[in-house]
Amino acid sequence: MPRRPEAKGGNLRASMQVLIRSLLRDTAGNTLGIALATIILLVSLAGSGTDMARAYMTKTSLQNACDAGVLAGRKAMATSGTYGTAETAKANKMFNFNFNPNATNANSITFSTTSTGTGSVSGTASTVMPTVMMGIFGFKTITLTVACSAELQMASADVMFVLDTTGSMACNPSGANCYSGSDSKIQGLRDAVRNFYKTVAAAVTDKTNTRIRFGFVPYSSTVNVGGLLSSGTLPSSYLADSSAYQTRLANFNTPVYVGTPGSPVASTETYGSNITQSQCTSYGSNNYPSAGGNPVNGGGPAPTATTSTSYSYNSWTLKSGSGTGALGTCVRNKSVTTTTYATRYQLTNYRMGPATINVSAFKGMGNVTVADTISATATVPTADTYDMTTLGSLVGTAGVSGITTTTATWKGCIEERSTVQNLAMSPVPSGATDLDLDTAPSSDPTRWKMHLPGLEWFRAWYGTTDLTPSQYATYSNSPYNYVSLQTSYCPASAANFKEVDTTAPTVVPTWLDTYVNSLVAEGATYHDIGMIWGGRLANPNGMFANNVNADSTKYPSVSRHVIFMTDGIMEPNYTVYSAYGGEYWDNRVAPSGTDSNGLKPYHNNRFLAVCNKVKNMGYTIWMISFGTSLTTEMTTCASAGRAYYAADTTALNNTFKFIAGQVADLRINK
Repeated sequence: MPRRPEAKGGNLRASMQVLIRSLLRDTAGNTLGIALATIILLVSLAGSGTDMARAYMTKTSLQNACDAGVLAGRKAMATSGTYGTAETAKANKMFNFNFNPNATNANSITFSTTSTGTGSVSGTASTVMPTVMMGIFGFKTITLTVACSAELQMASADVMFVLDTTGSMACNPSGANCYSGSDSKIQGLRDAVRNFYKTVAAAVTDKTNTRIRFGFVPYSSTVNVGGLLSSGTLPSSYLADSSAYQTRLANFNTPVYVGTPGSPVASTETYGSNITQSQCTSYGSNNYPSAGGNPVNGGGPAPTATTSTSYSYNSWTLKSGSGTGALGTCVRNKSVTTTTYATRYQLTNYRMGPATINVSAFKGMGNVTVADTISATATVPTADTYDMTTLGSLVGTAGVSGITTTTATWKGCIEERSTVQNLAMSPVPSGATDLDLDTAPSSDPTRWKMHLPGLEWFRAWYGTTDLTPSQYATYSNSPYNYVSLQTSYCPASAANFKEVDTTAPTVVPTWLDTYVNSLVAEGATYHDIGMIWGGRLANPNGMFANNVNADSTKYPSVSRHVIFMTDGIMEPNYTVYSAYGGEYWDNRVAPSGTDSNGLKPYHNNRFLAVCNKVKNMGYTIWMISFGTSLTTEMTTCASAGRAYYAADTTALNNTFKFIAGQVADLRINK
């Protein structure tokens, strides 16, 4: 309230004092004077009360408008990430909307806002209100001033990031330069997650009693649970030891006999009568008395033992006569080698088709020896049809020849649990265990399978087919026929909720920085598998409940969020090895003959069914479409009003910041 002019105030007080002293001295007939003085005092008090009430009302309105303005400014700042001209204009607009000066004829209205380095928006507002009654006493106006400030204040929260890391994320938002460079969408995503952390961390005012946790599910055509397995949160018993794969088998059932020669047995033979020296020489080479030659084979046929007998000249001793007709005793050497035979089985053909393979050796996530190339004359000791893992384990043992090996490693990606063909998925059928987010597997049909590209073979449109070695050599050279799916589109491992340190909001925690740098762009787009595992890891009543509900006594109230980011529409591919196998042949989701376009509604409806389950768990789903238009499925999946489009990396960053501001509570702090 402004000070009264001293002269006017002094005159008024002096006049009142003179009047009162006069009345006190004159005790006769002063009733009228006393009444007059009383009236003057009452009018003064009433006028003061009226104007003070008006001032209170005006100041309250001014404070409310100031608060509304900084709230609007801070909210705009959450969207843009900066506090500039546009954000200031929104704050001013909200202030002007909420302050009505006409009620008290207030004028000279000012409102100014600034942003601090801590992320709050502060403001001051003032106005001048003319008085109604107090002007009689020299108080013509009252100046009113208020201060206000708004900031994000974060309560405990769990945020599960479900992130599309498919091949198109390697490109920039225009679809060019697809090499995961600095302008790529995958790099923009990494930066956006970091900035999300910074925004949230800055909003945590109570660093001791507020817990912020992030979880991650990167996805493409499958998801990676290797980190969950190595950390012990996913038991290896949840993975099947034996699984069916569309694979290559080698059929060894053509018997061949492998001989093993024994040590030669040496002896001598003497011709039965005296012969000439020339005849003796021929006898030594087994060409006398008739042509026989060396060696002489006997026994057999294989696998019966065979012999090989060879002869050589030893000696001739004269007995009678002379010259060329002289006769003598003839001796020759004899050497007999006996060969015994073992039965082996040579490669007959390849069988391209489904087979159950024992893959338990892959659970350790180390190198497993598998057969690679097989020569047309390769052999094994036992007739059978071999998968490449079993065959590879035999190399180096007796009777195995003509086979080279390589190593294969399970990277942690999975094929989903058993399911049923159902288009609507509303309600979800009981047999669709892939959409079961609650229970752990108890038997093989409900266990996950290891995603093993080294064992999975694409055979184009051919059914189960037998190929001779020469046919296989021809067809396997074509990318459209029989090829091993050696390339693994396996994203970075999913991660359970983990607390992020918020004490230094501008410094991204090392583990978080390392994790986002591990995100790579490859593979096809299966939104359903991403949301399935996002829901599994976040389920407070599921198999990871111990992680989700950790420290529930200290943090009884936790806001729960899923941020789902994709740069493309659902795009299943029936030639890609996905979480549902090779869909052209396995037909787990849709009937045989369903092409890639036909698969979309099946996977979209699974996606929406899981979205509903996640929302029913108490999670808010925030949907971000990066560089592609929001689809009906994306908008439907999101919680109400929580679907956003980001045209480029700047918009993506701002969208993440905006969501961070919405996850936090926007509060008046002054």
